[in-house]
Amino acid sequence: MVTAKKIKSDSKKISIKSLFSNENALIDKFINSNTLFNTISLIGLFVVFQYLFSQIKFFIPDNPVPVTMQTFGILLVGGLYGPRLTMLSIFSYIIIGIIGVPVFQGHSGGIDYFFGVTGGYLLGFIFASVVISVLSNTGLKKGLSIWAMIIGNIFIYIPALIWLSIYDFGWPENGKLFSQAVYPFLIGDFIKLILASLSINILWKLSKKNN
Repeated sequence: MVTAKKIKSDSKKISIKSLFSNENALIDKFINSNTLFNTISLIGLFVVFQYLFSQIKFFIPDNPVPVTMQTFGILLVGGLYGPRLTMLSIFSYIIIGIIGVPVFQGHSGGIDYFFGVTGGYLLGFIFASVVISVLSNTGLKKGLSIWAMIIGNIFIYIPALIWLSIYDFGWPENGKLFSQAVYPFLIGDFIKLILASLSINILWKLSKKNN
């Protein structure tokens, strides 16, 4: 006999499972990401582009802190790929970097780099990309994608600030956690949020023309 409690429990399981499916992913409007070949290809594509984005840096006037395009890649993959493919992609990128392939910022790599001053930000990339992807998959897409990215961007800073608070790297200076590790990046983050959101919106419009 099927009880109301069992139905409710099953519906919860289905809803949680659906959060991490690629069913509503933007990428699947252009290519079937569920085949093994396409999955591997898309993961490889992300790793290559994330490496390239990590090497791009620019300076905001009156701001000595360089801004890289790493987070742009994270925002973009979260809005483009489904949650499952996003997780596979970001974990592949991080693991490849940890084993020594120089895919991180400044052509860096290795376990020492990961456990260095930027380790918290790298962990934040994992949380942020998945959060953006889940939110995009459940409604915050198209014109609302910027809200998913704003929320995701917060998830970059949370582990980064915890990391920098626990470990002493000599930076940021005592009492200057936010003024050195957050505030200088906000303008660059805003620019990347706008660019990533516009890119995703354009791709959604193109996907309609393809259908």
